[in-house]
Amino acid sequence: MSEKQQLLAVLKKYLPLGTEEYATELLLRHRIHLHIKRPRQTKYGDYRPPAAGENHRISVNKDLNPYAFLITFLHEVAHLLNFEKHRGRVQPHGQEWKWFFREVSTPVFQVDVLPQDVHHSLNTYLANPKASSCSSPQLVRTLRKYDADTTWVLVEEVPANTAFETKDGRTFVKGERMRTRYRCVESATGKIFLVPGLMQCRLKI
Repeated sequence: MSEKQQLLAVLKKYLPLGTEEYATELLLRHRIHLHIKRPRQTKYGDYRPPAAGENHRISVNKDLNPYAFLITFLHEVAHLLNFEKHRGRVQPHGQEWKWFFREVSTPVFQVDVLPQDVHHSLNTYLANPKASSCSSPQLVRTLRKYDADTTWVLVEEVPANTAFETKDGRTFVKGERMRTRYRCVESATGKIFLVPGLMQCRLKI
C-alpha cells in the first residue's frame, strides 16, 4: 500500500466524506507528520515547525466530530503556510494567518461536502477567524450538533449551582456569569475559576 493510500485509509475515519483526498494532498505536498491525539482540554490541535531534516508536525484531537476535525486541521495547516512564508516574523493569529486560513479552506467550500449550517457558520467565522475555533459561539454551537457522544454539554447549558465534570476529570459547581465565562467553584479545592461558557462538560451525578 502506498503512502497516499495509507493516509486516505486513516483520514476516512476522521474527516467528512469527500475531504480526505484534499487533506492527503496537503499532508504530502507540505511533508506534514499528522498526530491524532487523545482528547485535550485546552486545545483541539496544534502546529510545530520542523526541526532540521524533519517534517512539519500537526496534531488534532481524535474525539472531534468530522467537521470539527477538518476545521482544526485546516487551522493548523494555515499556521504551517504562515510559517513557511514569514518564518515567525508576524503574529501567530494575525492578518497573514487569517488570509492563509481562508485560502486553505476555499477548496472545501467548492466541493460542497459541508451541511448547510456548518457551511454558513464556517463562512461567517472565516470572515475574521480567532485564535481558536472554540472561541466562536456560532461555530461551536453548530459543530456540536454533529458530536457522536451527546453526553457532553456546554458549561453555558448547565443549570446554575449544578456540579459538572470537565474532560480532564475536574469537578466544578457553576456560579454566576461573567461575560463569556462563569465563576465556578472547584469541588476538590474550593478555589474559584472563571470557566468558559463554551467549554464541554458532563453533568455530575
